[in-house]
Amino acid sequence: MNYNFIKNKGGVFFSAFIFIFLTSCISISKIIIGFKNPKVITVEELKNIRNQIFDDNINDYYYKEGVKDSIFFNKILSLSFNGSLNIYNKNGEKISFKKTTCINDEIKIITENLNSLQINSNKVFKDVKDLINLDTQEQIKTFGSDDYEYYVIYYWSSYMSKKKSIQNEFNLLNNTFDHNHYKIIRINCDFLNIWSLKKNKKIKLKFNKENDGYYNVSFKSIPWK
Repeated sequence: MNYNFIKNKGGVFFSAFIFIFLTSCISISKIIIGFKNPKVITVEELKNIRNQIFDDNINDYYYKEGVKDSIFFNKILSLSFNGSLNIYNKNGEKISFKKTTCINDEIKIITENLNSLQINSNKVFKDVKDLINLDTQEQIKTFGSDDYEYYVIYYWSSYMSKKKSIQNEFNLLNNTFDHNHYKIIRINCDFLNIWSLKKNKKIKLKFNKENDGYYNVSFKSIPWK
């Protein structure tokens, strides 16, 4: 399965391929130029990376051990390239935005309570059972088990941006939302050796520019154990 990137406004949808519509706030050329293939790391190495980037008490999660399935890796890669906010209500239902161009617009809309939000009950957060706390090794709790109205999901990976860039992006989110009503959850998307991958080997990706601004991104090789 391949990824196709198009310079356009929009969200993410799934069909025979996975299309990620990059907003006007994200430069696809900046992502591709100098892009380094992600290296397979351990959970302990992930902890060290997290500690170098974040200095807070917010919980970090990672996807637990899976099967040898490239579809799962497609999902991980898709989440790494995701350029929009991921907000869910206490029922785990996705909050969609009717009129947005980038993540900054989405923050402004939801924090100012503008009438441009809609609940999409067909898009429910389904990863609860698959996420493990990086520090406690416990499974993430289900939505609605505490007093928060909304849950902001922040996906990050060390190979997508420099540490300072990740810090700045996350600080924007963290400083914007009222922590009495919004709970921020960080989910890491680095490639882990517990997913039947060889430690320190690289996931090789291939970028091909196609017509009409599309970029086709495919797995060139996956270092299975």
